[in-house]
Amino acid sequence: MGEFEPGAERLHVWLPSLRAGSGADVYTQRLADGLCRAGVKVTLDWFDHRYEFMPALLRRASTPVGIDVIHANAGIAFAFAGRGFPLVVTDHHYVMDPLYRPFKSALQHAYHRMVVGPALSASYRSAEVVVTDSEFSATKLHTYAGITRPRVIPLWADYDEFSSGEVKQAPGSPFTLFFVGNNSRRKGFDLLAPLARSLGAGFEIWCTAGLRASSATDMPPNIRFLGRLSQAGLVDAYRRCDAVLTASRYEGFGYAALEGMACGKPVVGFACGAVDEVVEHGVSGILVPVDALDALADAIRTLQASPEKCQAMGEAGRERAISIFSEEAGVAAYIALYREVVTGHGTSA
Repeated sequence: MGEFEPGAERLHVWLPSLRAGSGADVYTQRLADGLCRAGVKVTLDWFDHRYEFMPALLRRASTPVGIDVIHANAGIAFAFAGRGFPLVVTDHHYVMDPLYRPFKSALQHAYHRMVVGPALSASYRSAEVVVTDSEFSATKLHTYAGITRPRVIPLWADYDEFSSGEVKQAPGSPFTLFFVGNNSRRKGFDLLAPLARSLGAGFEIWCTAGLRASSATDMPPNIRFLGRLSQAGLVDAYRRCDAVLTASRYEGFGYAALEGMACGKPVVGFACGAVDEVVEHGVSGILVPVDALDALADAIRTLQASPEKCQAMGEAGRERAISIFSEEAGVAAYIALYREVVTGHGTSA
């Protein structure tokens, strides 16, 4: 991305964030990097993930000198309100959505009610603007949190790094599916074993939790755990697989689907949440109803039987990722938003 024109005012954005070991970390780092490449000054402060349980303690954090706007995740943003600067709040998916409840344990549900819910409400009240990643999440925020106009700015990936590579599988290798997700019902981890058994020996499912470790016992032999992968290892796995598997039952965006598309792979999975905003069914992948395991297995077999279809969908996915979910568009939208709230707050950028 290019720099600002000579003479243009320079923004200084503060991104106070928690190290969560999740896609939220990836989003924050990609946003910071993209803003810097666009000529925006960024102060990115990482706080220990333990503040998640006591977010109000972050009120003690010192405000960097010379900032124009504060941009934080909804779980902690309220702690940075009242400092004389506009506050932009991001919520990737609304965890208080009643449809999210089946994917929580009793303990997690209690934690969300007692800690997370009040924090979200306080952040929404303090925000100049609430931003989310998909129309799906924007609808949830409007319906259940009463936010009138959430802004939608889709996520993106580094398409130089996440790209197709010249990787050839050995003749006779199983058809490989790559699953990125933690060990949870929301991500559909519980479906991997029955799916692998249904598919049989001609198929293999590779699993990683991305930034989090994940493993399980008593799994069929055609499931392979790759452990926690580095960024390079993650890209390599995307390139070496035949298709990306997204078994999520609830998803606010779908980073794995986008990254797989960026690496030229078709996506197969459930049409849940915002996944069908990322993946174009029948063009860049095949999506079936949530929990329709037989239909999912049939879709995988369809791809396995047609290498030409796999390649065409992968190429279409790569083009879709670059053209619709670009860093240039995302960063430009954030810069415009920052300038809007700074101007509306009565200060100059």
